[in-house]
Amino acid sequence: MFRLRNSIGLKLTLNFTLVILVTILIFEGIMTFGIHEYYYGNVEQVLFDRINIAVEFYNGYIKDTNLRSKSKLILENSSVPNYLELQILDLSGKVIDTSSRIYNQQIVNTEDFNLSKTGVVGVWRGKNPPTGELVMAVSAPLFSDGRIVGIARYITSIQELDSVVKRLMVYSYTIGLLVLIAALYLSTLLAKNIIDPIYELKAVADNIALGHFHVRAKRRSNDELGELADTLNYMSEEIEKSEQVKNEFISSISHEIRTPLTSIKGWSETILTGDLSNTSETQLGLQIISSETERLSDLLEDLLDFSRLDANIIRLKKEHFSIEDLCEDVLRQYLQRFKKKNVTTQLKKTAYGISIWADRNRLRQVLINLVDNSLKFTPEAGTIEIKLDLDKGYLRMIVTDTGVGIHKKDINYVTESFYKGDSKLSGTGLGLSISRKIIEMHDGYIDIQSEIGKGTSVGVYIPLGTHVETSLDL
Repeated sequence: MFRLRNSIGLKLTLNFTLVILVTILIFEGIMTFGIHEYYYGNVEQVLFDRINIAVEFYNGYIKDTNLRSKSKLILENSSVPNYLELQILDLSGKVIDTSSRIYNQQIVNTEDFNLSKTGVVGVWRGKNPPTGELVMAVSAPLFSDGRIVGIARYITSIQELDSVVKRLMVYSYTIGLLVLIAALYLSTLLAKNIIDPIYELKAVADNIALGHFHVRAKRRSNDELGELADTLNYMSEEIEKSEQVKNEFISSISHEIRTPLTSIKGWSETILTGDLSNTSETQLGLQIISSETERLSDLLEDLLDFSRLDANIIRLKKEHFSIEDLCEDVLRQYLQRFKKKNVTTQLKKTAYGISIWADRNRLRQVLINLVDNSLKFTPEAGTIEIKLDLDKGYLRMIVTDTGVGIHKKDINYVTESFYKGDSKLSGTGLGLSISRKIIEMHDGYIDIQSEIGKGTSVGVYIPLGTHVETSLDL
């Protein structure tokens, strides 16, 4: 017998066993009733048929004779098998005559005899007092001149029949007991098969709670427990990825903060310990300090934006503005960096005068993130293109570059928080995540297509609704 580890398994086993036990008891009750009815009922029916035929005949054709004459005629004209005895009794219960010719002084006072004195056929099963043998008796009244003058009684031994019935009942109860034992074993096994996978899943969940995210649940079946194991494994994988991203972010952000701080500290010490009359060196140091301070400020702004967006505490300040002007403004902002890297830029439009209802500053932030990423990953003499058009009720703004591209395995994750893929370039990995959240706040979405070595295309889709004005270029 398997050992169940807790009360749930025990309760489950007991419930299964209780159901089987009730079923067996019902079956045994039906079997007991059926066996008794079949064996005892058949004997009883034979006796009923015989006595009814005899009594109806003699009561109908031998009406006016006295009891002794009637009993003699009945016994002489009745064919009684050896296993039966036909008795003729007076109303006091004394045996007047019998087919066995064996007389005793016993007075019959059984249930069948007393019932027959009321005018109906009576039946009785019990021990015969003279012999102690188990018998069955059926009695019927004998009439003369409309009065009951005596009782005709068939009696037979059912001792052997009772032994057969008892033996069958023992077989039946033994089978029932074996079925119950088997049911108890199978229910324990079934409970174990249910409880053990749950315990394994609990152990995996406990390990995850303790920070052991590498632990995986084994899928043992294709049922709900198997699906739960898959879900738990998926959750563990996602948490592990999140932990990895978090650790990478901490490492990355530490590097991003340490680098400008090192520069600021180094140049500050250089200026303080150097020759202040050397204005060119002092000016260079202050420029670097200013640049690195701005870099730190941008980094902190990204972190604050991410925190606000993640907590849903940022509210959009929507207004009508020209999306074309916004794109041209951002391209102008990066003009010097484009020239420095010899990158060609282009703004393509299939519709003019597009005025959209949105948060200008937030969309500017999105566009800056996209252009900055494109510039960061596009080699010298590359191309960056912004395309504006309308597509099925959406404003579509696509930023395309001829950069290094993104691996297929990374495309679905680059908009996740802190995800940087295999990139070793500086940055927090928050830009695309923040951009995605801003676009989703405008009920839009971002679609990224990329191919390694050929470049990346990031499409921003914002629903137009009723807040758009355009003039199509036909």
